[in-house]
Amino acid sequence: MTMRERHCRKGLGFGRSPSQQCFPCRHHRALANSSSDAPVIELARSPICVAMADTVMAEVDHDVIVLYPRSETQAGKKRHKSASETVVVNYDKALEYLGGFGPWQRRVFFPVAIPIAISALQVMGIVFLAFEPDFQCRVPLETFSELNATPAELLNVTIPWELNKDKEWERSQCKRYSYNLSDTVFNTTYEEFVEAYPAANRTQIPCDRGYQHDTSEYKSTVVTDWDLVCGDSWKVNLAESLWMAGLMVGAVVGGHAADRWGRKPVLLVALAADCVFATASAFSPNYIAFAAYRFLMGAFTMVTTLVPFVIGTELVSSDKRGLVGMVIWIYWAVAYVLLAGIAYLIRPWMWLQIAMTVPFLVCISFWWIIPESPRWLISRNRHEEAAAIVRKAAEVANVTIPDEVFHDAIPLSQEQEQAKQSETYTFIDLFKTPNLRKWSLNLFYNWMVNSLVYYGISLNTSALSGNVYLNFAMSGFVEIPAYLISIYLLDKFGRRWPLCILLVFGGVSCIVAFFIPKSLGWLTTTLAMTGKFCITATFGIVYVFSAEIFPTVVRQIGIGMASMSSRVGGIVAPFVNLLDSYWAPLPYVIFGGTSIIAGLLTLLLPETNKKQLPSTLEEGENFGKEGIVNQEPKE
Repeated sequence: MTMRERHCRKGLGFGRSPSQQCFPCRHHRALANSSSDAPVIELARSPICVAMADTVMAEVDHDVIVLYPRSETQAGKKRHKSASETVVVNYDKALEYLGGFGPWQRRVFFPVAIPIAISALQVMGIVFLAFEPDFQCRVPLETFSELNATPAELLNVTIPWELNKDKEWERSQCKRYSYNLSDTVFNTTYEEFVEAYPAANRTQIPCDRGYQHDTSEYKSTVVTDWDLVCGDSWKVNLAESLWMAGLMVGAVVGGHAADRWGRKPVLLVALAADCVFATASAFSPNYIAFAAYRFLMGAFTMVTTLVPFVIGTELVSSDKRGLVGMVIWIYWAVAYVLLAGIAYLIRPWMWLQIAMTVPFLVCISFWWIIPESPRWLISRNRHEEAAAIVRKAAEVANVTIPDEVFHDAIPLSQEQEQAKQSETYTFIDLFKTPNLRKWSLNLFYNWMVNSLVYYGISLNTSALSGNVYLNFAMSGFVEIPAYLISIYLLDKFGRRWPLCILLVFGGVSCIVAFFIPKSLGWLTTTLAMTGKFCITATFGIVYVFSAEIFPTVVRQIGIGMASMSSRVGGIVAPFVNLLDSYWAPLPYVIFGGTSIIAGLLTLLLPETNKKQLPSTLEEGENFGKEGIVNQEPKE
């Protein structure tokens, strides 16, 4: 007896297309031909239609077919859903069995976090790539060879003295003496030359023959290769600002792309592109090419930073988001510290850039390890793919997930509407409702200040007294305890108050630091590192805070826009540091003042600690209202 005939004996129709319609088997077709009261179209509405598929069974309730795993039917269970429902995966319920940060999440966490660590190398590497060693004008020493002068005496007749920004006398780096020499000068001694050309009568001109750079510490940097000093020193700041502008573009475009096409494919494309442009930048023939590559690198580096963070926080439960968010940034901090050692060992900037790029090749191989975000798949109505990931996670965790986790039905019309809207969400949706608008603007300012202060201090470590490598390593090392303490603060006190207090305290430290006498350089460095500690902790907290406030359907867009705002601070930071030529403490007064304001504004945001993430715009708008923000996560 055939399978079809066995089903016929049971009075069941044979379904060839369970997702659309059910065609009667041979037995029922014969009945239809013999009875005008039982047309084929009516037989297609048999109570049960058995699909000969490998993975699904189907029930028909009038014109609606509900799909569910074959195992459920084989177990003898029957689900009868109304015509207005369909099946979805409840990821939060699945996490009750997988664990908030269980074996599966821990296994994929490393490949998710590594791109962020590599991004730290690219972001902070400019400190060494564009390091400015001591320099002075290149002078025609052969002109003075007949004087038989010592090196110190040659300096006296070639390089003038001038007051620096600290009102101290030092040799000029951007000017030299120019002489209208006669032939007789070459037959004179040094003393006779000085008497013939007293300092008051010498002409000072800009360095017209280039510069001599101190290569005792650095073999080469972009500054030494292209003489980006004196009148061209602004080009270094411009290159860094172009990098930040690239980060801003990447935040917006990458955010939209990740929400539209998925976290995983966008991340892998960004990693490949970053690898290409970073390698190209190492072989830049001139400054213009270098600056252009920096812009492109910035755009893709932003994607390789933001997208892994979103994936990491979306894989875990609400009570583990703070932990995961902070641990991800510890990877960043460790790479930050290691960069000091890498730069110490590799002095030519071209080879240093290549060394920082090689790890991208390793990350590209993570395509087979990093999963797509189940939350994103569910928001795009791709439940079967989400279910496959959850089942694989269950195998890794060695747990059994009940079938009802895969049958958490929502009204069909609502799901279809959500899927439809997710196609068209833009950053404008963040400003359509009062609460989301207010919180978005607040977060955007917070991100801008965090970036301004973070990069303002980090990129200016060479200005601190002491060894540049040690100062840089210290600047990175303080981030590790900052993130570890943030984990405790996030869990114990939530998001809002720790963010407020750290911003205010860090701002005060920055302001006080540069009013310390120069003789107490160690104290200035200590206060600067304290400010760096605080702003690092707040940077990690605001990432987590933002990911929890923005609803799922616009989360990547919201974080992308927030990151774009932070790039404004990053673009401005290099130029704020130049203001010390007018008043030495001014940059840190700006850093501290804006930080204090941001801390106070934080108190206007809703607390999100251990609360269920908002999914829709409506949930996001109501998140701060009484009875919504205070609710416990739903079971």
